[in-house]
Formats: sequence, C-alpha cells, structure tokens
Amino acid sequence: MGKILFNASSAGALWTEKKGSEFTETNKVRIEELISERDTGLNKNGNKVKWEGTQKPNELAELEAKRDATPELSDTAKNYVKRVWLKYEKGIVKNIKNKFLDKGLYQEEESISLLTEVEKIAYSKNEERKENDYFTGECDIFKDFGDKKIVIDTKTCWDAETFINAKPSLDNIIQGDVYMELWDCDEFHLKFCLVDTPEHLVQREKDLEKWKYFSGDMSDAELDLLEKQMEKIYAQIDKNLIYSNNDKITKEECIKTFVFYRDKDKYQKLVAKAKLGIEYYKTLSLNTKL
Repeated sequence: MGKILFNASSAGALWTEKKGSEFTETNKVRIEELISERDTGLNKNGNKVKWEGTQKPNELAELEAKRDATPELSDTAKNYVKRVWLKYEKGIVKNIKNKFLDKGLYQEEESISLLTEVEKIAYSKNEERKENDYFTGECDIFKDFGDKKIVIDTKTCWDAETFINAKPSLDNIIQGDVYMELWDCDEFHLKFCLVDTPEHLVQREKDLEKWKYFSGDMSDAELDLLEKQMEKIYAQIDKNLIYSNNDKITKEECIKTFVFYRDKDKYQKLVAKAKLGIEYYKTLSLNTKL
C-alpha cells in the first residue's frame, strides 16, 4: 500500500461525527454550568440548587465521557474511505456529471475574471497541486498580499436562484481548512459567482424544454404553433441563464463572499480523523463486510 491522501474537496466526509457522538458547544457550556453548580451550590442565575440526590452528577459524567471519548469514524466517513480505497486499489472512480458541474468547469475562468474586475485585484488561476502527509488539493486562487496570504475557492452558480440561496457547506469549510494548511495561509475566501451560462448549455436547456411538448406525429401546423409558443419560453431561459444583458443586475452583486480563518486546533482534529481513515482503509477488501 502506497501513500494514502484524502482530497481537500472531500475531506468534509471525514469530519462528520458518528451519530450520537458529537460533542457540541452546548454540551461544553452545560458541563461548565454543572461543575459550577457542584462546586458553588449556585446555578447560573445565582440561586441555590441541590447537587447530591439529583440526576446532575450522572449528567455531568455522561457529558464528560462524551467529551473525552476516542474519536470514531462516522458511516459517512467510512463510505468515503471505501471510495478512496476503490480508487487507489482498483482504479475505480465514480464520475458525477451534471449541468451544475459542467457550468462550473466551463466558466471557472469567467468567474475569476469577474472577481478581478469587481475587486480590482489581479487574480489568476492556480495550477499547482499540493500535498502533505494526509491531504492533497488544488485551490482555485492563491494570493500573497504581504501582510497576509489567502486561498480562494470559486463556486460558479447555475442560475440566480441557486446563487441567492448559496451558502457554505461542511465540505466547503473543511476544504478551506485543508487549503489553508497546504498553502500556509491565514484566510480562506469562499466566493460564489453568478456569470453567464455557456451557449451550448443554454441551448441544451431549450432543447430539453422543447422535447417536453414535441411529438413525432405532429402536423406542420402544430409544429408551427409549438415554435411560436416556445419563443417565450426560450426568451425566459435566456433571461434566467444570461446576466450580462440584464441591466437590473450589476457585476458587484454577482459575487457573494464568505471568509474563514485558520484554526490549527481544528486542523489537528481533522488530522486525527484522517489517521482513523487510514487505519480503516487498511482493513478493507473488495468483499469487505465492514
């Protein structure tokens, strides 16, 4: 077995907690409250409370056990490691292809150009892939400003509706954590961009819409009527997917930015999950029952 590396874009799967085992900020606050009640006899409001003979000692013990428990891989993480195993050991990769990914692929440079124009910063596409002992990744943009270094990931949205609803996912955030470590950066900027859809993808949407109503036994008159009805639909598709001709949309509002900061403690927790992933990897076989 050679070196096993997890992709930054998929590392969020490792971060997911096993069902019922997640130790939350609420759990942390509750432990602090219980310890204070035990030691002072007062609750957070300053009122006297009983400790002995209540369920609070058991609650505290359970929460502390949850906090101190050895990390485990979730089912989501295990399934991800299995996909990595299939790639490395059997050369099997499941390619996911859809119109959303197609637009992101074709229009990545367009999104970077939009950022450069609006933010007045000369951005360029990063072509370098980096790796360390556990992860590998290729960020979209790396920028060294002197006083700080940032990595940027651009997400080209399919349309205005997906753009207005766009927000960071767990995968996006963990991907940024890995990028910051690989490029030794201070900040990760996740930028959702709304740019024109390539002509061939627009045409595909029009063709798909037309085939909803087309029938092979239509008369010439029926076909002419269908074409006239489709004109309005085609015009709306153009409006929905092409924004450079829309004077109601400015370039400035076609960028949505989320900023995240480097957290070395968080990254070390991710490394611990990666180590568990590697150990689990070693137990796998094609006919695994794990």
